[in-house]
Amino acid sequence: MPQFEHNSDKFGYINLEAMDGAQKALQLLGHDPGTVDGKNGPKTERAVRSFQASVTIKIDGIIGPETRQALQSALEKQAADSVGSV
Repeated sequence: MPQFEHNSDKFGYINLEAMDGAQKALQLLGHDPGTVDGKNGPKTERAVRSFQASVTIKIDGIIGPETRQALQSALEKQAADSVGSV
């Protein structure tokens, strides 16, 4: 069982420890990683930097534990916000 994962009615299951899961999360949160292909290319790195800046964590373009936790929190917040607005 992954340490960093998300599961909600809005987004479904996302394993944030897998590159394609992190890319999907970035995409859902409005940071375009390009094609969700599991590869850490330049578009994914730009999306990671953009996301990191938006949540005011260290901007290094790396999907490490702090970024995975921030992705998890941001997905949970969006999923909860959508439930409250129905």
